[in-house]
Amino acid sequence: MSSGALRAPGSDERFTVRTLHLDDVDHWYRIYAVTGRSAGMGPLSFNLGWGRSRFAPIQLSGAEAHTYYAASSLDCALLESVLHDIDLDRPSFFDLTLLKNYRVAKLRMHGSIQYVSFHSHDLPRLGLSRGQLIEALPADHHLTRAWARAALEQRVTAQAIGYTSRRNDAGRCLMLIEQRLPQPPFEIIDDASLGAAGRLRSSTLELISSLGIATL
Repeated sequence: MSSGALRAPGSDERFTVRTLHLDDVDHWYRIYAVTGRSAGMGPLSFNLGWGRSRFAPIQLSGAEAHTYYAASSLDCALLESVLHDIDLDRPSFFDLTLLKNYRVAKLRMHGSIQYVSFHSHDLPRLGLSRGQLIEALPADHHLTRAWARAALEQRVTAQAIGYTSRRNDAGRCLMLIEQRLPQPPFEIIDDASLGAAGRLRSSTLELISSLGIATL
């Protein structure tokens, strides 16, 4: 397994496709913004190609892949979205008034999902390490996106990319591809404001406190 710089993918990589069964994860969570460019989006809305992240945007068959990120726990979803850019290595602050700008969708898949696995145990087949692919800095995200595109182009039955969260290694993440999923691909169990008083807000505050993040 390489420990150097992340390379570009080749045309015939040894990608592993695995099956996520319905009972593997009871519920998934997605946190989405309701302001700015995301205004008007709902819990079922896929990203049509804007923004920049580790594995998106990408094009498949000459068109933008419509993507949807989901996490296996609320803590994981929070760390991959609302708290994503907060530095945990030094004293940090979070403005609690920002919570009102987000909603949390709790969802359940309708059936099994075929996904290309970027989990640590499948990366050695690619000659990659978790540090290179999942923990890559933004300067290398053009390469991590290239790996996501290659994975989905070379494994045409795959409906998603699956990996372990960079920020919460106890959590699983999926990047679902709308064009490869049945419609609708999942059922929304709940959809609530992150800023409203109640369990979601208290769970968020508990996580923030446990990470040593001060609040404003």
